[in-house]
Amino acid sequence: MKIFKLIFSLVFIIVLSSCEKDELTGFSTAPAINFINDSTQYSFIQEPADEHIVEIPVFVTGDSTSYDRFFNVEVLNDPETTASESQYEIVEGIIPSGSFSGNLKIEVRKSPALDESSVAIKLLIVSSDDFVAGAEESNQTKLIWTNKIVIPAWTYFRYFFTAYPSSRAYRIFIEITGMTTFSFADYREVGPTGAQALGRAYGDYIRAYNAEHPGEPLVHDDGPNAGEEIVPVY
Repeated sequence: MKIFKLIFSLVFIIVLSSCEKDELTGFSTAPAINFINDSTQYSFIQEPADEHIVEIPVFVTGDSTSYDRFFNVEVLNDPETTASESQYEIVEGIIPSGSFSGNLKIEVRKSPALDESSVAIKLLIVSSDDFVAGAEESNQTKLIWTNKIVIPAWTYFRYFFTAYPSSRAYRIFIEITGMTTFSFADYREVGPTGAQALGRAYGDYIRAYNAEHPGEPLVHDDGPNAGEEIVPVY
């Protein structure tokens, strides 16, 4: 009788252990979407159209798939949301097949009021059929747009154009190059020789202007170096 009870107890433990193992094996974490940046800024300074699609980058925690996946966001009724619904449209949030990153696409609209101001929307990731929201510290972001100059990060500008940022220095860059950014991706696209050529064209413009306006050189009009001469790298 004691042997029978022992065998029964062992069988019960094995079955219970097997069930627990199955439950653990079957458990999986749903893939989540996270914003990469706290905010994104866009300017219509060189945009002839009245609308523009802004792409806000996101990344996935979880597995990739062999098909496109989609995620959802909502605009928060928040003091930081200053744009009216007529000024933007959420197009889609998509993660391409096989990828761990993607973009939230939002159409922003130009208006005369943005010549002297900016508007914004605060965005929150919400669950969709394919994703849940990511970590609390990366499930919100802000999109800001305007018609005014928005100076981008000057990290790579300083190596080829001028060391310090200002609205005037940036405006000259736009006029000479036809570009609005000069990020690492832009540098890779034009290459070292192309970047140097753009830098020389920038410097030639400033030197020509200064030669035509003796005693009135181009100076930074704002920023920490306001009033100082714009000195080209090349």
